[in-house]
Amino acid sequence: MEKIKILKAFTDIRTKQLYRVGQEVEVAEERVKEIEDNLETFGGGYFEVLDDTKPKVDETKPKNTAKKKG
Repeated sequence: MEKIKILKAFTDIRTKQLYRVGQEVEVAEERVKEIEDNLETFGGGYFEVLDDTKPKVDETKPKNTAKKKG
């Protein structure tokens, strides 16, 4: 599954679902490519794939706040 953010409103021709600007939805990888190909006819740029692979900061680890001498 891929998470996408809607940049321009559109209706999915297969599901008839309306996607609104700013909405974030999860879509199968195959559907992302299919939707992208279909919307390319209308100029593209309707959504962006969000990168969920960014490493998240572990809040439980103490941060090094000691001052350096010198």
